Amino acid sequence: MAEISGLKTLRQVVEEYMFLTKKDAGEEADYFRMYQLAIRALKKIKLFHLRGFATVLKCTVSAIKTIDLPSDYLSFIGVAVPVDGEYWFLTEKGKMVFSQTGGTLDEDAGEGVDVLDGYYMDYQSSGAINREGYYLIDEKNNRIILNSLESTATEVYLLYYSTGINASDTTYIPDRATEAIHAYMRLNDAYFSDELNKVPILEDQYNKRIDELRYLDYPRLTEFRDALYDVMNPLPQR
Repeated sequence: MAEISGLKTLRQVVEEYMFLTKKDAGEEADYFRMYQLAIRALKKIKLFHLRGFATVLKCTVSAIKTIDLPSDYLSFIGVAVPVDGEYWFLTEKGKMVFSQTGGTLDEDAGEGVDVLDGYYMDYQSSGAINREGYYLIDEKNNRIILNSLESTATEVYLLYYSTGINASDTTYIPDRATEAIHAYMRLNDAYFSDELNKVPILEDQYNKRIDELRYLDYPRLTEFRDALYDVMNPLPQR
């Protein structure tokens, strides 16, 4: 016999909440209000509390060394290039000179010129040098500015958190997040309904559901072991 699915649709989560709280699912205004609260809950929980929900997008670098932020962009994770089968993340550098016209680069004004970060290997050598390149987030103009990429690099990978809401298809969520979403919905339902006397206890319940969710997503012992092995070698440590 097949077991109950570990995934639920967002609609199922809303309908389950309305059933448990004895709300009228036939009342359209109430339903869409609860649906909006569920969307808010899913965005927040994916952003802060759930592992494994990063979105990876391969982006073409423009002529002025930028990539566009996608329409479902919510929060930044990193910009990377592939090196030996792994993502190598670029380093943020806030002092880069970039295009002021938005269409071309004026090298005479320093726009788009590669950062001069030559170095030599010695005991007194400093760090903070990334041979694969640098980036600067420009959310105001919905883009990320790049610098010092390899001359042959025409694409980079953007890792980010998306809204998680599929406007044209079904949105699925892990069932382990259902109780946390319900707790968020009930807390904010009380808050927006001016039932402020209920807020403290509902906030406590929400925090407990979040703690449970975080516990399930804690790094496992093997992950801690591998992280330790990754920095160990037979040489003396200092």
